Amino acid sequence: MAKEIIYEIKNNYDFYNGLCKEDKLTNSRVIKLIKPGNNKNILEEATDVRHSRFTNNIKLLVAVKRHNHKFFQFKLRCTDLCQMPFFRYDSDGEAHRNYDSNIRLENQQVTTPHFHYYNEQGINIAYKTPQLKKEETRKALEDIDICVNHFYDEAKLISTSGDVNIEIEPNLLNFPAFQEDPNHNVTFI
Repeated sequence: MAKEIIYEIKNNYDFYNGLCKEDKLTNSRVIKLIKPGNNKNILEEATDVRHSRFTNNIKLLVAVKRHNHKFFQFKLRCTDLCQMPFFRYDSDGEAHRNYDSNIRLENQQVTTPHFHYYNEQGINIAYKTPQLKKEETRKALEDIDICVNHFYDEAKLISTSGDVNIEIEPNLLNFPAFQEDPNHNVTFI
């Protein structure tokens, strides 16, 4: 990803900072992923988010690949600020390059999983939490149900209903199917 400046964030950084760093509330205890998104291979759902101070339209978007539930994203979007998600988590995909001279060159490439936020120049920056840097906790966060609560913590989201669970349309995992009967040469007595 090339260095792209989101001027809506750069020019409204105090508002953006408030969106990110202050508490936000959701009513959802269970987020059901049953509707295909723009891509038929992705299931997604949006839920309303209320900010403690702002009355702007904020949404939490959750997306997962239909046949690979370890490939998911959580995004916070406020269309009053900009069309891009203002905070997001990617569980898988390409590494991100941070174009920021304040970050040492060897730390500018951030592999997935990682979070995204914008700096004061309106440039998208990826980072890993301490939990994503440790192999044992990173492995646990491959589970979307565990990871959604980690996202809530990092994004300063609070569910008024307690821990959040993701419910994915059943029977979607792409298990291998055999074309021929594996027992065709077996004699049963």
